[in-house]
Amino acid sequence: MKAPGGMLLASVELNRTGSVPLYRQLYLQIRQQILAGHLHGGMRLPSTRTLCSELGLSRITILNAFDQLTAEGFLESRTGAGTYVCAEWEGRAAAADEPRKAPRLSSLSQSLLSMRSDHFSGINYTAWNPDCPTSFLPSHAAYDAFPLALWKRLLSRHLRQPTKAMLSYGELMGQQALREAIAGYVYDARGIDCSAQQVVIVSGAQQAFNLLSMLLLDPQDSVWMEDPGHIAARITFQAQGCRVVPLRIDEEGMDVQQGLRECPKARLAFTTPARQHPLGTTMSYARRLELIEWAGRESGWIIEDDCDSEYRYQGRAQPALYAMDQRARVLHVGTFSKVLFPSLRLGYVILPEALVEPFCAMRAVMDRSPATLLQAVTADFMREGYFLGHIRRMRTLYQARQDCLLEKLQQRLGGFIEVKPVAAGMHVIGWLAPELDDAAVASGLSSQQIYTYALSDYCIQRYLPPGLLIGFAGTPEDQAEAKVAALAQALRAMGHRV
Repeated sequence: MKAPGGMLLASVELNRTGSVPLYRQLYLQIRQQILAGHLHGGMRLPSTRTLCSELGLSRITILNAFDQLTAEGFLESRTGAGTYVCAEWEGRAAAADEPRKAPRLSSLSQSLLSMRSDHFSGINYTAWNPDCPTSFLPSHAAYDAFPLALWKRLLSRHLRQPTKAMLSYGELMGQQALREAIAGYVYDARGIDCSAQQVVIVSGAQQAFNLLSMLLLDPQDSVWMEDPGHIAARITFQAQGCRVVPLRIDEEGMDVQQGLRECPKARLAFTTPARQHPLGTTMSYARRLELIEWAGRESGWIIEDDCDSEYRYQGRAQPALYAMDQRARVLHVGTFSKVLFPSLRLGYVILPEALVEPFCAMRAVMDRSPATLLQAVTADFMREGYFLGHIRRMRTLYQARQDCLLEKLQQRLGGFIEVKPVAAGMHVIGWLAPELDDAAVASGLSSQQIYTYALSDYCIQRYLPPGLLIGFAGTPEDQAEAKVAALAQALRAMGHRV
């Protein structure tokens, strides 16, 4: 049997100034080589004298490492013959070289992976760095304008004298103070008259969609879905085994009459009435009544995603669907991801009273409420008046950023992209020529670190012209010209005439 002395000596690297003892480093590296199959069962290790000379270690250091490996079954000492890798590791190299089999996944997991890759196969955002490339992603807010000093002060207030309740698991529905603050806010801002006992805190809107779909839907149930519409919500319903019924968007919002013609017995409708995502249309009052009437008549449910409702720049906001519903068929979902910051991971669901207990039962099985400390800070931020002040400042800021970015886009790319101002939200649609593939354009831009989304990603049926979602909230006015110039340069590099 050939001795592995050269292989072992060449691979050992010791850090003589680190905190890990040398014998421990040697032990770990020999152990790893055996597990990886580089040192086979039955192979003889160099003598302790050779290792002392070549590695510059004392004999006691090497013996300590060998003793530990022997005790764990990696090495064995043969009297008068030296130290060997235990025979049970024979064939380890062959096993290590075998191709790894794909893990066996559940049918649900496989379908989720498939649906996710279908929607985002052309774009990879793993290398995205917020400080480096040009981002027009619509989900990116003005993080530079968030009142961090104020937030830090509120956070420190709770950290200085944390209560037992603050350090415990927290209430299943979420902290009472935050639920009360949310109930007060939606009453004033959205016309929703609810109690804190109807508000449940969740880790963002996506968790709300998942829990609600598990609560209300069975496989094969039909769901009305805006087309184009919320990608992650659609995947949630498809993963639940539901049939998604795409309903087109016109100037009044979701086409309810199309739903009545094609699938009147749908179990649920998902809608973003305050600001349709991604087109930006506001659902008309008449459509809202039609949708609520359908739900009451057919015992259907409506999930109202109050997407970007805080950021309205023109006109008066329509009342929330929940506020108009007299039959308790609407479930209202809100989030703090856009109005505060996404990593806060806080959202809320406002439920009809009859659904509170079953929703909480489902919630108890899935997880607990989000971090109690962050809930407490958010409650203070709302109760002490900072929340509404922050929203007012951000509206003014975003309106100015939208105006500036649209001006620069028109100047540089007016012949390539058609853009119009929006009355609400954080992005505009950049319409492209009909012959272009918006997914290919978005993918090509991302390869040059210019990030945006293709409108076709949001579509189930292709009936709209190609377009790009261009976020303006994260682009300060003094950076707009440079970012648009980078976009124009990237398009020219892709062969487009701009």
